[in-house]
Amino acid sequence: MMMNLDFCFMDGAQTIAVTGWTTSPGPDLRLHVDDEVLRPVLVTRHVRRDLRSAEPMGVIALFDLSALPGGFAADRCTIHLADQQGFSEIHGQRLGEDARRLVEIGVDEVFFALLRVIAGRHLRIDDPQVGREIATRLRSSSSVARESENHVLAVDSCRGTASGQGAIIGWFMPAGASPDQLCALAVENEMVVPVDLMPGAMARPDLAGYASRYRFTGRDGYGGGWRFPRPPSGPVRLLLMVPGEHFLPGVIVDVEPAEAADLAQQVTTMSLGIDDMEARSKLRRAMLPVALPDPTPHVGDQAIVSMGDETLLVLDHDLPDHDLRDVLRRIGPHVPGKLRLHLLRQRISPAMQNGIEGAARETARDIVLDAAALTLGLPGAMPARVVFARSAALFQFPAAQLFAPQPAGPVVLLLDPIGTVMDAPPAQADRFARDLLPFALSMEGPTFFLMLAQTPQCFLTFEARVRLLVEQLVARNGATLRRVDACRYFEGKAGPHCQSFADGRDWHAYDAESRRLIPEAAA
Repeated sequence: MMMNLDFCFMDGAQTIAVTGWTTSPGPDLRLHVDDEVLRPVLVTRHVRRDLRSAEPMGVIALFDLSALPGGFAADRCTIHLADQQGFSEIHGQRLGEDARRLVEIGVDEVFFALLRVIAGRHLRIDDPQVGREIATRLRSSSSVARESENHVLAVDSCRGTASGQGAIIGWFMPAGASPDQLCALAVENEMVVPVDLMPGAMARPDLAGYASRYRFTGRDGYGGGWRFPRPPSGPVRLLLMVPGEHFLPGVIVDVEPAEAADLAQQVTTMSLGIDDMEARSKLRRAMLPVALPDPTPHVGDQAIVSMGDETLLVLDHDLPDHDLRDVLRRIGPHVPGKLRLHLLRQRISPAMQNGIEGAARETARDIVLDAAALTLGLPGAMPARVVFARSAALFQFPAAQLFAPQPAGPVVLLLDPIGTVMDAPPAQADRFARDLLPFALSMEGPTFFLMLAQTPQCFLTFEARVRLLVEQLVARNGATLRRVDACRYFEGKAGPHCQSFADGRDWHAYDAESRRLIPEAAA
């Protein structure tokens, strides 16, 4: 019998998904695109109650069109689906419409089977409208019981940040063997992304009491992570799809909002319970972009105009609070105009407030506090210049070079007492990223914020984003690089960024590992 074709659509990675049903246990499916014949890269089967059979007659078949010679254009190609019995023509218009139709009107079993394929990263849903339809349909769906005669599933922690990163930890035991594994999706109002879930990655000998009812292995703990391509627009939920469950979507879990540092602490603690080092890296990569950005000074026709001669100092004050006064007194004589200060702290202490006011009096400079926050957004009034540095660096670097009245372009000061960074630009950038060299940056305000907007918000520290910006400037020879040969350089150890996680690393070291893992995620 010829396969009955219900829906056919193409995802964001040029994979065509064909859904339908057939009584054949092993249909010989082929996709004819003009003169090319493609075999499916994946075929899944599922039970459908509307067919009044316990046999898995439902079919989802995927065909990869990305390698077609000459590319693929739906409006210019002739497409047919073939099996042993004949051909069915597929009109190109359906490829852009059927995904929404499936989610809207497809029977539950087909919809749930589609979600499993997405969770396995076999299909990529980029269309926000499809994401909205999936989120809407799941809101009205019932959740699978966490404990039944077929399985038991527990969620110890499920947390996500405002930027779109998240992690889950828990444990799962089925009653019987299954060819499928536990998988999951993160869902918000417009986006659906797979969760990199690792069942059986964590030892849980404390669950031995369940051995009489479920399959106990001693390694029944799972962990997983995800990242949305942009910040979520509303509440996030996780859908954990239990193996062998065909008639309900899965266990639906609300994601608890968390600060980035709290989530990083959870991930670090979770990683310590995972023996496999590659699995630890996989968990971290799941929460990172798939590729490093390439910030450029000019984006399209955007133009941001600076106002006056103000300088914005973005300062990571890594010294004791009372030392802020000395830091500002050291740079005050070199500032050509008004100095606006953004402190990378959650709040400002009385000692720091007194230091700002005292430095302004002693240097006879207009020094004002813009804000105290761990992040920096686009300011209401654009400064002519932005300077970024840690306080320890400003104490030991030649401040006059950062606040020159008319800089020719971006200026980067690097600590290098033995002179090894003055090499070809790519080598300079590689060492800068690899060795976390102390630095300070001075550049035009409009250019700084244009490039900053192109860096991902997946790091704990604002400095990590600036480091990516500087790395690209250095690699393209787009900044004046000046070496600082302070042989007895001391690093500051104060402030939130110096707090340690469970494995002993501080925030900067955590971000350095994230920076290292991003190229691996793209490989």
